[in-house]
Amino acid sequence: MTLVVDAVEGAKMGQVVIYDDRGLIIYSSATVARHQRGILALSSGRIPLSAHAIWGRDRHYDFGHAAWYGGTILGDYTIPVAERIPDAVLHELRVHPRGNLRLKLRLKPDGVLFGWDIERTAPLGDVSIFEMPGGDFAETRY
Repeated sequence: MTLVVDAVEGAKMGQVVIYDDRGLIIYSSATVARHQRGILALSSGRIPLSAHAIWGRDRHYDFGHAAWYGGTILGDYTIPVAERIPDAVLHELRVHPRGNLRLKLRLKPDGVLFGWDIERTAPLGDVSIFEMPGGDFAETRY
C-alpha cells in the first residue's frame, strides 16, 4: 500500500503531520504543496480507518518521533478512509494481487480530499498504470 500526499494548486501547508486511526504517525513533512508531494509505503498492510492531518506554523520538530508539534495550528482535519474505498477495488486486489493500493490525501486550506487507485506495472514493465481511481479527485498522474 502506498500513501501519496500533496496539496491543491496554489496551496502550501507547513509542518504537516498525518496520523492513522490508532494515533500512529504515517506522514510528516516540513512542506506539502502541489509539486512537493510525498510518496511512501505504508508497511502495516492495514488500511487506516481514518486519517488525521494537522499543519501549522512556528511548530517544533521532534526528531525522536519524526513529527511536528506545538505552534499555531492552521489545519486540523480527520477524514474517513477505509469505509470510503469501494468493495470492488478491494476485491480486484484480492483476485489480481499484482497491484498496489494507493491512498491519496490532498490537503487544502479548508480540509483534506481523499482518493484511491490501484497501481500496476504496465505489460512492458517500464511504466505504471493506474486503475479504478475514485474519491474526491480521480487523477492518477501528477
